[in-house]
Amino acid sequence: MRQLRRLLFVVPVLLLVAAGNLPQSRGDALIVTRKVTKLRSAKRLFAAPIAELVEGDRLVVEAKDGAWYQAKYRELAGWLHETDVSTKKDVRLSGEGVRENYSASETSAARKGFNPQVEREFRRGNPDLEAAFQRLDRIQGRVVAEGEVASFLGEGGLAPQALRETEVKR
Repeated sequence: MRQLRRLLFVVPVLLLVAAGNLPQSRGDALIVTRKVTKLRSAKRLFAAPIAELVEGDRLVVEAKDGAWYQAKYRELAGWLHETDVSTKKDVRLSGEGVRENYSASETSAARKGFNPQVEREFRRGNPDLEAAFQRLDRIQGRVVAEGEVASFLGEGGLAPQALRETEVKR
């Protein structure tokens, strides 16, 4: 009897977990949740970009393979990583880029009430830190071209073999 109860509990839980991991069906909608991302020619981080996408852009699922969606955007078809999109129709977009997964430090800061308003007040109350805040703002605002990142990773032996081979062919 005890095993039957356990089984009746475990099976529905497993089904719910599995349902959350089911691939999206062809024709389902995806919404870009990252401030800026790219639709790519292959399911690789540095594959040639086909189109630049911005938060709120909508795509249509063609297929899903692991963490990558094959999707159509207007008349273009390509690949997009699942962390750049949401399948939820009611996803909240911020205009600043939204993620569905946050680091432990970000979650901790949010629990402590750290938000843009708190940061502004902290800056006002600590004028001696303004130079540090300005440096940090410049660092965070820096944009590094994909080619530079790919070269850096390849030269340092940090890139997967497929990326190094791609860079050599270019």
